[in-house]
Amino acid sequence: MVMGIRQSSLNGPAARSRPRSAALTIALWTFGLATSLFLIGMWGRTVAVDSGAIEASARTIIDSDIATDRINTWFEEGLTTAAGIDSETARSVALAIESKPEYQEAVDAITAAFVNSLFAAEGDTTRVDLERTLLPLVPVVADELALRDVPVEEERIEELLDDAGVVELDAGETASVAAVVSDARVFLTQVVVVSILGMLIAGMVAVSLAPQRWAMVRQLSTRVLIAALSYSVVLQLAGWALDPSRGRSPISGAAGTLLSSNSHVFLMLGGLAGVGAAVGYWFTPRRRDPVIEHPMETADDDTREMLSV
Repeated sequence: MVMGIRQSSLNGPAARSRPRSAALTIALWTFGLATSLFLIGMWGRTVAVDSGAIEASARTIIDSDIATDRINTWFEEGLTTAAGIDSETARSVALAIESKPEYQEAVDAITAAFVNSLFAAEGDTTRVDLERTLLPLVPVVADELALRDVPVEEERIEELLDDAGVVELDAGETASVAAVVSDARVFLTQVVVVSILGMLIAGMVAVSLAPQRWAMVRQLSTRVLIAALSYSVVLQLAGWALDPSRGRSPISGAAGTLLSSNSHVFLMLGGLAGVGAAVGYWFTPRRRDPVIEHPMETADDDTREMLSV
């Protein structure tokens, strides 16, 4: 008899539900992993096609200091060799003109040229017309030299710019940036497709194994919603932490620019998941509390007599 009880307990509902519970756990884990890959893949692919965000990131890496150093070097070398000015005076002039709006316009133009060279097609060459770019600085440089009792005619400074001419930025090595972006776009597209298939398969298995299917639909949609909002918050915090305006390096600033961009993707996907959770909640059967009926107590003899009267 004891053996029969043990055999019935091994073959009972609890024993049969163990493989089902294990399969449901695996399906939910797979769904969570596929959800993470899907969200990151969708966001990454959106960033890969967002040329504005990529160019802003590249502009942060290049940084205006590169263009500033180039301009200062051109003026220092030109004024020292051609105008016969000592290097200390030339350096002080170059530093003094940095606060001028004409100087900032030249820096922006040269920085934009460097950024364009990063995304130039293979074999193309980006050209920077230094004479046209730096020509507005000629009166500013002449005034700074005059303040230092070093009179130099503007025509002489313009001759220095004529010698500079046009500088070609060869995109031979930097053209790989565009290729890397293209490869990343293709790879992320594959990740999105595979993750969608994983979510569909794992989600269908989880729904089929769940006691209440619509409740499982609501649970899966809620997981996607929470994951989307979490990724949005985490990436925004990471972008804020790597913000170059807070003293971070240019490379960290570029990463922060990319991380804080296109966060609307998570909000859109989270909104769709919220709709799915609402639908699952609407169709989930409501649990009703059982109604307990109390039996009527039998009346005593005195009550019966009163009723009979």
